[in-house]
Amino acid sequence: MKTLRIILSAAVVGVLVLGAASQAAAQQEDKMTLEEWQIALDECNAREQAANATISDLDQQIADLQRQIDDVDRQINAVRDDIRGMNQQVSSTQGELTQVREELERVRFPEFYEVVRGDCLWNIAKKDYIYNDPFQWPRIYEANKDKIKDPDLIYPKQVFKIIRP
Repeated sequence: MKTLRIILSAAVVGVLVLGAASQAAAQQEDKMTLEEWQIALDECNAREQAANATISDLDQQIADLQRQIDDVDRQINAVRDDIRGMNQQVSSTQGELTQVREELERVRFPEFYEVVRGDCLWNIAKKDYIYNDPFQWPRIYEANKDKIKDPDLIYPKQVFKIIRP
C-alpha cells in the first residue's frame, strides 16, 4: 500500500510537473523576442507608409477632380451668360417681329385700294388681300359712298378706303 501511495504520489507530482512545464512552454511561446517585435513593427510601418501613399494619391485625385468641377462650373456659368444674352436678343427680335407683322398686315391688307380697268366692287371684295369674300362688296360701297354714286359704276384710278373688321 505504501508502494501504491508512492506510485500515486509520483504520478501526481509527474502530472503537476508536466502541466507546469507545458504552461511555461506556452508562456514562452506567447512572449516575442526583441527581433520578432522589430519585424512586426517594420511590417506595421510599411503598411502605414503604403496607406499614407494611397491617401496621398487619393488626395491628388480629389484635387484634380475638384479642378475639373471648377472648370465645368465656369463653363456652365459661361453658357448661362450666353443664354441670358440670347434671351435678350430673342426678346428684342420678338418685338421687332411684332412690328414687322403689323407692317406686313398693313401692307398685305391695305387701307386703300386703287381701282384698275375691269374692276367691280364684287371682284375687289373677292381679292384675298381685301376681304377674300365677294359678298363683302357692300362694305366697300358704304365706306366710300362719297366717291361712288352707283355701285355698278366705278372707274379706274378711283381710290377706295378699305375698312378692316
